[in-house]
Amino acid sequence: MVDQYLTAFYGREMEDGNAGYEFVHSINNAPRNDGEFRLHNHNDLYEIYLFLEGDVEFHIEGNIYRAHPHDIFIARPYEMHHNYFRSSSRYERIVIFVPQKFFRLNRCEELESFFLNSSLGTGCQIPAAVAERELVALLFKINRYLQEGALLIAKCVLLEFLYQLNQISVPLTEPVVEDQRIKDILLWLNEHLTQRVTLDGLADAFFLNKYHLCRVFRSVTGMSINQYLNYKRLLLARSLHQNGQTLLEASVNAGFNSYAHFYRMHKKVFGMSPREESRHG
Repeated sequence: MVDQYLTAFYGREMEDGNAGYEFVHSINNAPRNDGEFRLHNHNDLYEIYLFLEGDVEFHIEGNIYRAHPHDIFIARPYEMHHNYFRSSSRYERIVIFVPQKFFRLNRCEELESFFLNSSLGTGCQIPAAVAERELVALLFKINRYLQEGALLIAKCVLLEFLYQLNQISVPLTEPVVEDQRIKDILLWLNEHLTQRVTLDGLADAFFLNKYHLCRVFRSVTGMSINQYLNYKRLLLARSLHQNGQTLLEASVNAGFNSYAHFYRMHKKVFGMSPREESRHG
């Protein structure tokens, strides 16, 4: 549970009709590995996360990144990620959520390039040595302008921040991968979401004992293989439906073997039926 919000700006739609963004600067005095920090994703948002203080690892799609003050982390839509706290030390961070439509509605599509050129779970950590050149100072400026109520100026600085992201030419931090096989399996699962996947077939394909595979997969991702597959297929079905397919078409094309299975999983994971979500969306 967050102990203190130093800045919390939720401007998803700005007065000028352009897509807004969310900006949060918060502190947890005794963070735990549950609740808001469980494995999750943002299906239509880019998450930009400046780590300020704590004892944290950033886990994303089977990759593990060690966090150091002023490192910046990136999570793209559909990338499953969470923080893992190595201790309950005070945790402080700044997080910006930028909708995918932000770039189109603000006529700055070229600034989205940085987020589009990495494979699943890679290119996620900008080390402090790079971030401190300009990026960290720009995030602090946004924070200050929002606190002062200078919303338009803050947005201009955000655009400068996104521009500077795209100027990065040095290699980003490589993740610490505890089990490369699980990383390979995650990539394989994402490439075969729409196909029938069995535990026996997956274990045979990677020359692993299926019980060991299940145990290690859960320890790395926080989910069972079936939970991961169902979640990713739900996200794919949601995207297909938003792009014009009927719910039935989207469920089939996302890899569900029946609409009934899709309906049950959707209700279980999102707490509402697909049609209810469609109406709310």
